Amino acid sequence: KDIAGVPADLKSKYFAQEGSQFRISNEIKKCVQFKKADLLRDPYPVNYHLIVCRNVMIYFTEEAKDDIYNKFFKSLAPEGFLFIGSTEQIINYKDIGFQRANSFYYEKPKS
Repeated sequence: KDIAGVPADLKSKYFAQEGSQFRISNEIKKCVQFKKADLLRDPYPVNYHLIVCRNVMIYFTEEAKDDIYNKFFKSLAPEGFLFIGSTEQIINYKDIGFQRANSFYYEKPKS
């Protein structure tokens, strides 16, 4: 995607330019964990800065979604973000404690 709006200092810090394209730097990649998990049964680690769960929640009941979103909230560090699919939304995000940062991502406020 286009990162034209990203300030130059952040581009140089977090991205590597390859021709006309930008890629996430290896330093950042080392900090990323990809995990497969049973969202209903597995324990949730804590203090994540970012959780990306896109195009998954459509397969769950509303009750299960509420449970999972609450677990995501508890799993995030203060000022952490939850990214969901662009066609998904958290109806009761305020009740959970999230602040809506954009149409498809939510922030856990600072304590």
